[in-house]
Amino acid sequence: MRIETHSGEETLQLGERLGKLLKPGDTVLLFGELGAGKTKLTQGIAQGLGLKQGEYVRSPSFTLVNEYRGACPIYHIDLYRIETYAEIENLGLEETFSGDGVTLVEWAEKLFRKPGDKSTLGFGIEPRMEITISIPDESSRLFDILETPRPA
Repeated sequence: MRIETHSGEETLQLGERLGKLLKPGDTVLLFGELGAGKTKLTQGIAQGLGLKQGEYVRSPSFTLVNEYRGACPIYHIDLYRIETYAEIENLGLEETFSGDGVTLVEWAEKLFRKPGDKSTLGFGIEPRMEITISIPDESSRLFDILETPRPA
């Protein structure tokens, strides 16, 4: 599915709609260049997951992982500053994919053991959604959303 937004508010609304589709145990992989809108979309997804009043989603670029309270735990991971898969293995992220919450991963391509090879996705992750964001021009964003059905 491909959706285009023309403002930050539209991106938040898209995220909120997507968040309402997610359940504990789901993982969302986010791809896109710097400034594409990954964090803005994540803010909307967290709202759709019932983010508690007064909490604000910030990019965890320096802390790597932020946890928020919603209808279930929301784990927001930002791998921008990670250089190698070996660094990721040392972070103990396996627990965030354990099934009690929804995990949102910015710069998800860093989870591949071999760069560019999605078949080498680490931690046995089976993403519920893969979202690639592109910037056709300054005022719009394109969201290519690939949904994977949940196992029966």
